[in-house]
Amino acid sequence: MTVTAPVVGLPESVFDIGDRLEELLKQARQETNDGTLPACVRARLADTVEVLRSRLVSKTERDPRSLFDLDERLVELLDSADEAAEVGEVPPDLLQEINDYLEAFQTKVDRIAGYWRWQESVAAICEEEAERLSARKRAAERRVNRLKEMLMAFMMSRGFRKLEGEKSTVGLQCNSMPSLVIDDPLQISECFFHKTLRFTKTELQELVYQLADGQLRQRLEAALMGSGWEVDSSAVRFAITNGSNVPGARLVKGNHVRLR
Repeated sequence: MTVTAPVVGLPESVFDIGDRLEELLKQARQETNDGTLPACVRARLADTVEVLRSRLVSKTERDPRSLFDLDERLVELLDSADEAAEVGEVPPDLLQEINDYLEAFQTKVDRIAGYWRWQESVAAICEEEAERLSARKRAAERRVNRLKEMLMAFMMSRGFRKLEGEKSTVGLQCNSMPSLVIDDPLQISECFFHKTLRFTKTELQELVYQLADGQLRQRLEAALMGSGWEVDSSAVRFAITNGSNVPGARLVKGNHVRLR
């Protein structure tokens, strides 16, 4: 999508911005999919509309006072009005100042709320764009992995250690760490199996203080005899690396492709 950018150094007129918005709408119509505008297109349109709005709407002078300053002064004025009402009538100038501060307070609140909503919309657009880019990232990574698998299968089937091009070389390189291959889990010693069990604090205290016949012991025995046990690969790897013989398991060094 191409957008004509304004000439640097020359401020755009209202008509220039209008022409740019019209061009964006035409291009957005071409990129619309099933009536839904992409997030990036909506962001460009929103930015252009905001620039046009800022040129058309008359700007009011910004109140430098913070919300806390206005609140503190308003409390002081209301206290003064209460004191004046106790002895007589509230002066008109005091009432007018209270009204002015109330109006300034409400305007400040509206501006804060507007900024809040604006930032929420920006965050929503960024979230949609992040999700879109994340999906593209995952798709690209899957394509790279498939390409690596294809290259490794091609090179290993033909006995090639590297493929050379004019500018790049794809080499077959041994992994720094061997991969664990479980050939037969039934031959692996039970000391290498583990299982995660969940207990409440009360159950754990009962288990620590006493292990007698009862419901808890029956639960532990049932868990011990049940399925769900898995091989602790780290323990098996550590044992084999340190020279122990673990029947049913072995360490195998694989390969990966590397672009240089």
